[in-house]
Amino acid sequence: MRLLFVTQKLHGQDTFAIQWVEAFRRNGFDVTVLCLEDRVSPQPFPIVSMGKERGNGRVSQILHFWKSICTLRYDRVFIHMSPIWGMLGAWYWVLRRIPTYLWYTHYKNTFSFRVTSEYAKKLFCATAQSMPMLEGSQKKVVIGHGIDLGIWPRRDNVTSDSKALLAVHRLSRSKRLELSIKALSLLPVDYTLAVYGIEAEPEYVAELRSLVSQLQLNDRVIFHGTVPTETLPSIYTHHRLILNMASETIDKTMLEAMTCGCYPVTTKRNAEAIGIADTPNVDSPGAIADFIRSFQPTDPHALYQVVANRHSLTSLIATMSTYILQGT
Repeated sequence: MRLLFVTQKLHGQDTFAIQWVEAFRRNGFDVTVLCLEDRVSPQPFPIVSMGKERGNGRVSQILHFWKSICTLRYDRVFIHMSPIWGMLGAWYWVLRRIPTYLWYTHYKNTFSFRVTSEYAKKLFCATAQSMPMLEGSQKKVVIGHGIDLGIWPRRDNVTSDSKALLAVHRLSRSKRLELSIKALSLLPVDYTLAVYGIEAEPEYVAELRSLVSQLQLNDRVIFHGTVPTETLPSIYTHHRLILNMASETIDKTMLEAMTCGCYPVTTKRNAEAIGIADTPNVDSPGAIADFIRSFQPTDPHALYQVVANRHSLTSLIATMSTYILQGT
């Protein structure tokens, strides 16, 4: 079956998209990728770009998108995280009755999402917190995150120091990094926090840096910026705790860290979605600090098995493929 895989950007760090495409191919799909920006060609499957990497403006990108969906040959459409393409392609896909599917681990009920959700066959997500506006709908399918265990085998954690804390995620307000910074201020001075991630919201990052200065944590909080995906295993294996207090969904970085024996300090709902039991009692700096102070190392093999049993890419793509193949 021919599948059109629509996504935003294919960059060196966006290896997850390549992993997903390869997994769909292993499930019998003939995949063509339609993306906003392509910086990874060549690949062993067709990639059609809307030309952002060539300097195409928004109008040109949309025209390329419309031309592509009308001329490419495919039987199903799978959209990754960007319902805007579902809205822009609705006129054609609804007219042609082409079954369309969306992966959307988000909570915002945007206009483009509302349009796409009206006609999409299924809307897949990682956790129950995602797409709360569709709670109870048969269209919403919660299936966990997809971690490629070929790329993320179990790695030994090489540190016994639980005082070197870690955060790996986009630096945006929804991640609530300020909670972790405030928690650090309540811990002894030998606790530190290494922060990795793209500065997605510069204004918020400025607030975080100001908070660090106000709390006199400049020597204990280090902002490293974004790093290549291939360096993350070394970072994870040198930390025992990864902090992530995002309230609406679980970041795959927590699951990646678990394959390296690094335990997620997160919200109760996120912990439940991941499949772990120990977590701070409430989402407050004091509770986070208390949890970190009393943390006892967890069996790395048990952490890995949670990822393997509940969040593997193989099972995720297999589940979605069942729906997509049947057109339901």
